[in-house]
Amino acid sequence: MIGMSFLACIALIIISIVVSAILFFLAKIKIGKRIQGLIAEIFVGWIGAWLGWIWGHWWFKFWDVHIVPAIIGSVATIWIVATLYPSKEA
Repeated sequence: MIGMSFLACIALIIISIVVSAILFFLAKIKIGKRIQGLIAEIFVGWIGAWLGWIWGHWWFKFWDVHIVPAIIGSVATIWIVATLYPSKEA
């Protein structure tokens, strides 16, 4: 994105992968089925982490990314999308 360093992009990818895995496997919040759902959650989680990084500038940062707002943004975005488009899995 505009004004984002490569390391900031990598940090957002790491955050979205960790948050997506936790929500997918432990909390059972799923956007889709199997591995496709996990990949979709990673993409949605990255967008949410990016939005959290843009809007939140508090606490501590790592590689120019404020970690806590990025995590909150990732979780919130995945949860909203999973609520709007629930998985058809039984």
